[in-house]
Parts: sequence; structure tokens; C-alpha cells
Amino acid sequence: MTTKPGNFQDKRDKFKSLEFGTSGLRDKVTAMTDMECYINTRGFILFLEERGELNASDKDIALGGDLRSSTPRIMTAVSLAIKHSGYIALFCGRVPTPTLAYYAMCKCVPGIMVTGSHIPDDRNGVKFTKKHGEVLKNDEADILRNVERARISEYEKPLQESLFDENGMLNEIYNLPEAEFETDSINMYVNRYLEVFKDKPLSHKKIVLYQHSAVGRDIVQEIFEALGADIVPIERSDKFIPVDTEKVSIDTTSLLQKASREHKPFAIITTDGDSDRPLLADENGRFLPGDKLGALVSMFLNPDFVSIPISANDAVVSSLEERGIKVMQTRIGSPYIIDAMNCEIKRNPSSKVAGWECNGGFLIGSDWAIDDSFLRPLPTRDAVLPLISVLLLAVKDNMTVSELITSRLPKRYTHADVIDNKTPGCEIYTAEMGKTIIKMLSPASSDISQVDFTEEGIKTNGVDCSTESVHNLIWIKEKLCNYFTNERGFTDIVSINYIDGIRIVFSDNDVAHLRPSGNAPEFRIYATSDIQEAANRIVGKIIEIIPDIIRDLISKEGRE
Repeated sequence: MTTKPGNFQDKRDKFKSLEFGTSGLRDKVTAMTDMECYINTRGFILFLEERGELNASDKDIALGGDLRSSTPRIMTAVSLAIKHSGYIALFCGRVPTPTLAYYAMCKCVPGIMVTGSHIPDDRNGVKFTKKHGEVLKNDEADILRNVERARISEYEKPLQESLFDENGMLNEIYNLPEAEFETDSINMYVNRYLEVFKDKPLSHKKIVLYQHSAVGRDIVQEIFEALGADIVPIERSDKFIPVDTEKVSIDTTSLLQKASREHKPFAIITTDGDSDRPLLADENGRFLPGDKLGALVSMFLNPDFVSIPISANDAVVSSLEERGIKVMQTRIGSPYIIDAMNCEIKRNPSSKVAGWECNGGFLIGSDWAIDDSFLRPLPTRDAVLPLISVLLLAVKDNMTVSELITSRLPKRYTHADVIDNKTPGCEIYTAEMGKTIIKMLSPASSDISQVDFTEEGIKTNGVDCSTESVHNLIWIKEKLCNYFTNERGFTDIVSINYIDGIRIVFSDNDVAHLRPSGNAPEFRIYATSDIQEAANRIVGKIIEIIPDIIRDLISKEGRE
């Protein structure tokens, strides 16, 4: 094939390649050109063929998307990539991520969901699932290698032979196929719950549903009304609203409290944009953090094993272990949660295995007996199961939701926020800089995941520290103490965990956790304390500290 001189490299220089984040590909909509989404879809299909998940007899790939404004355009590019690869898109329309995933897994076909989850409307993403579940971290290198194959094939085409113009957008208008599998996928998802939770267990319970622009708003209403609840839908929006169930905004907090005063409900519920992350507030409009939500779900489901991220409330971990539940803490993100669940199932096939994230998304990896029915596995984030479980637990115990939370959960509090390149003092912050900061404050040996500073000496991964590591670890502690000072309200550092980012525990049992995004100019920060106001204060201090670290890093690089 002949190409125009420089055409290939010109495209390399002009178009940005999508990267995997915590779960799936995400970027600004401007970077998610039709051509880039098409290339990544074809690369994923090549990966599936390489793995033997697609062949001459397996022609179907499920496709769905959320309600953000760029989703139809991206779904069009994805559906063309499926068609041009020789496969058939089972187009499910606008459905929640867990709805599409459950449908695909039940049909034993791969799935592609176009969603940016909870992030603003100027961003979007593409999330892939294999026949039996999510793409995991150890799949990503093979997917990207195949994406590169698809990229070379597309970039080598002369402009006149390409589907795309010089800006990477489709040069003709293509219509999405009819969403002929939407009803089937929704019914399959809805029945997953109604076949298990029978006899209207939420009868006469008034539940406020904050609908906003969540793609699952009508499906969630259908499920809870079928369970007997009196649903009061509020604040439906045609404009996309980014609701983050982990970092709950002031606007959302105010809305929850206003709804509580006006409607006097049993509870208030909602989800994020693609309806895989739940948000639950009690009858007073008080938000329940996702890690505590997951703990209450585990009290309802009684698992043998759970995997939860290292950022989870440490008292939640202790309370689970006290109940005899085996707990594995992982890096942050559903692929890591799922990997730990899969490992446990291999070790103990009969074990009841679950997991959740601090955003509230709940996953189960086993068939689950509930009364005289079975709940099928759904090893991807789900918002509906945790909401049902906690409300039914309150009903079972004849408590209000606030009484349930107060009586069953430890008095330990968390707070989270995000620092990005719009934060004062962080304007020059980049994703790469975040990785550099973590590397600068991490042990020289990548094998060290836990460091404890005790009266007897330093321990790494639970054993006495090797002589060659002592000076390095003392330097790291002193460096951190220069930022987390007594003047800022911090006590001595007693341990540091490096499973994901840097999680610092102080002598008063306060926790500060710093974790950079892998592909965005963002720094997630978490805090844990015995008092909510103290957790809030820690996050506020970290927002002061990060600019100091950035200035020191820039100064160091300048000297070098």
C-alpha cells in the first residue's frame, strides 16, 4: 500500500493515544476522536481473537453507553469497528455498565461500554469486558500491543482511502443500529434481583431517588418499586451531571439534606453516571461512605472472603476480621479487586467471595444463596445490590438507616478529595509528575510494601529491616516529616504502606493517603481519623502539602 510521504508520522504526532486508567480507557472528549475509538476497539477485538474468545462461530459483541453528550458519537465509531472486524454488535442502547456486563456474561460474549463513569461531560471512556468478566491489569499490555497493530493498519491508509478526515473524525454520517437488545438486557438485569428478593420486602418504605443524569435512573426506580418501595424521584436532568460517590460535592450534600427535610424518607439513593457506583444517604440526608456501605452489605450477605482497596477505612477492615471474614487489601480499582477474588476462588472453590470499592461499587464472584434463591455472580461494580442489601438489613433489624449505621459500624471516619492542575499551587502538575513524587518517596526496593517504625527498629513487610535499607527508609520518613509537621497537626509517623501510592499512619492513629492518577493530572487524597472533622482537616492540610512537594521536586530537577 502506498502512503503519502510523512502521512504515518504526521498522524503519530497529531493524534493522542488513549491510555488505561484504573479501569478502562478514558480521556478528554477532544482526544477521543472517532479514529482513536475505532482503532482501540479493533485492537481489543484482535486481542480477543488472539485469546480465542472470538472466532468464526462467536460473532457477537454487546455494546452500550451512558447518557453523556459524546457517547452516541463514540458508540458509532465502536459499532463500525465491530462491523469492519467481521462481528455483530448486540446494541443494548443506553444502559448501566453492570446491566451491559451482566447481559454479556450471561450470553457468554464480550462487551464494550462507552462511559466516563462519574467524570465531567468533557471527558468520556471505553470499558471492555471479556466473556467472563472485566479486562484485568495483566490483559492491558496485550490489548495495547494489538491496538498498535490496528493503529499501524489505519495510519498507513492514504486519506482518500480512510474512513476518517484529517482531524480523525468520520468523513460520512453513520447511524447507530437500533437498540434491539435494550429490553432484553434490562429485563435480565432487573430479574436478577426480583427473582431473589421476593414478597415486596421494602413495602411502605419511602425512598427518594436522586435521578440526575444517571443512565440507570429508570431501571433503579423499576427495581425498587417492584420491591414495594414508594419511590419519590427528584432532580431529573437532561444535562449530564458528574456525581462522584466517593468525593461527594457540596452541591450533592446540600441536595441530599434538602430532600430529607422535604420528603422525610426512609433513605435517599442515587448512582453515578453509568450506575455502577451507589450513593446512600440516611433519613437525615447524611451520606454513607462506600467502604462503610460495603461493610453493611457484608453483614447482610455474610461472605467468607472480601477484597477491598488499601484506601478503605481501617476500622472497617478490623470489624470484618472480627466477624471471621477473610480480608485481602489490594491496590485501588476493580481489576485488582477482581483478581484477588479470582485467586481466592481458585484456592477455595466453595468460598463465598465478594469485594467492593470505596466508591461503593460492589462485586460478587460466587453463586450466592439468599433464602431459597440464588444470586448469580456479577464480578464488576454494581450499584443496585449494595443499596438493596443495606435497606433490607435495616428493615430486618427494625431500625432506621441512621440507627443501623450508628449501631453496626465502627466510630471511624474518612474523607477524600482530588488535587489537580486547577488546584492553587498545582497548576504545573502532570500525571507523570505524580508518578515521580511517589517514586521519590518510596523505598529503593520495589519488594517493600509495608514499613513499620517501632521502638525495636524498622520492619519491612513484617520482618526486621535489612541493613542496606535502613538509611533509605530513615531518609524517606524524615522527608515526609518535613511536610507532615507537628505545626500542621501531625504526630510521628509509625508506618507507611506502598500497596497503592503512599499511605501514612501516624502515632495518634490518623491516616493520610496520597495516590496519583495513572493517566490524568490528578492526585487522589484520602484521610482516616476517629473524628470526622479531623479527617476533613487532614485532607485540607494535604492540599497545602502537595504544592510544597511539587515546588521541591521542580527545584531538585532544576539543580540537576
